[in-house]
Amino acid sequence: MQGKEGSSSGGMKYALILTVTVGVIAVILSLQVTNVKRPHIVFILADDLGWNDIGWNNPNVKTPHLNSLGHDGIIFNQTYVQPICTPTRAALMTGYYPFRTGMQHSILWHFTKGGLPVNFKTLPEKLKDVGYLTHLVGKWHLGHSKLDYTPLKRGFDSFFGHLGGGISNYEKTNRDPYMNVTNSGYDLRDNTGVVQKDETTYSTLLYTERAVDIISKHYPEYPLFLYFAIDQPAKGFQVPSKYVDLYPNMENQDLRRYYAKLSLMDEAVSNLTSALKSRGMWEDTMLIFISDNGALIVTQGNNLPLRALGSTLFEGGARVPAMVHGPLLKRTGYVHDGLNHITDWHTTILSMAGITPESDLDGMDILNMIADGSPSPRKEFVYNIDQFEKSPGAAIRVGDWKLIIGNPSMMYPLQVLSEVDGWFPVDRKVIKLNTSSDTKVRPPPANVTLLFNLKDDPEERHDLSQKLPMKVEELRRRLDEYSKGVVPLVDYTLDPKADPDNFDGVFSPWL
Repeated sequence: MQGKEGSSSGGMKYALILTVTVGVIAVILSLQVTNVKRPHIVFILADDLGWNDIGWNNPNVKTPHLNSLGHDGIIFNQTYVQPICTPTRAALMTGYYPFRTGMQHSILWHFTKGGLPVNFKTLPEKLKDVGYLTHLVGKWHLGHSKLDYTPLKRGFDSFFGHLGGGISNYEKTNRDPYMNVTNSGYDLRDNTGVVQKDETTYSTLLYTERAVDIISKHYPEYPLFLYFAIDQPAKGFQVPSKYVDLYPNMENQDLRRYYAKLSLMDEAVSNLTSALKSRGMWEDTMLIFISDNGALIVTQGNNLPLRALGSTLFEGGARVPAMVHGPLLKRTGYVHDGLNHITDWHTTILSMAGITPESDLDGMDILNMIADGSPSPRKEFVYNIDQFEKSPGAAIRVGDWKLIIGNPSMMYPLQVLSEVDGWFPVDRKVIKLNTSSDTKVRPPPANVTLLFNLKDDPEERHDLSQKLPMKVEELRRRLDEYSKGVVPLVDYTLDPKADPDNFDGVFSPWL
């Protein structure tokens, strides 16, 4: 299969060799100047992994390798991300809250014109400045309407994965629910080339194989940044049977397949760590594992005991499992209760690499916190501020207090609050996307004011807004201060020119 940009044959391999060669030259020059020992950094971003979808929170989930890494490193009890995929990835790449980059509204669909604005210098671009070789394997989801939005133009020496929000694991296809198109688009690329279509190989296994290959061919004396944006557990129930067989006594077959995907994810991480050890790089590697948002429930994901699901401003949408392992940790084997936000990992990775972060970043340097268990410097953060006229919503946490105003769902009108505002058991089979253009079939978006004390009520069961109006006003004023920094949304227009039928069935840049 070929898309507009060509195939993944000899020319693409030459481009990869040339890119890596240029990168190595840059590394040598940088290290000659700085003479600084920098750790390898492997950042693993899971897709839609819920709070209760990891072994250290749920003993029924078989994730022994991740459990071991967490117990030998640090498990974080209060790690927060954006409630939905694209904004989280934008925050990681830039170190800014999405409302400061125009990425605060929902996700980027395959047909969306906009992307992460090119005036923001990304994390891999900054790491390359001090000699890192940078690679992305897996999911991008920060724009592809223009080549300038794609990974090789945003600081990565190589890219193997899908540009959009998600793909079926075998067919590697997807389609946008809003668009009146019947055919799914193919979305799997190796640098600028389109990977030959193969419906027999599972995507996660392909991604793991490529990540292991990158590690096995890496020059260990030079610093590596590997962003492994794994496509698990994500959506759908496709999974090889060997992982399903790990749960022989589970009656709910959808849940059984979902748990199988969690175990597949664990094995992928195990393969990466084995490759690092084989290459002699493990003792110099900082490995960070985190989810991009909470579980979506319809896939059998589980955020219990937290409220609601990914794509909402409730805790189930934004509080996620996370751990870190590596040589910079002076104290290990414990659970850290300090607040940390996805923007902090941008800033902290820069600190790990010996880079002084920009002073205006929203991310805080938590290296001391994770190195020796010091208290977190973070006392507050913004879940999101979206002033989209059809469903504005915002939330903030200051200390133990949390305020939600407007519409807590970031996916209106695909979702309405009455369908996503609850504490869902793992066998819940509701919450389906509404793609009808008839707005009469949907109730108007909610306009709530909710106040919670998360120390006393982490499950958000007791709204205190009526009892404590002064606290509501205090947090609202703080949210108003942040709102002064809101920038207009990137272009969320859905462009029919993006139809993959215009590009031999492949999702491709079209502007």
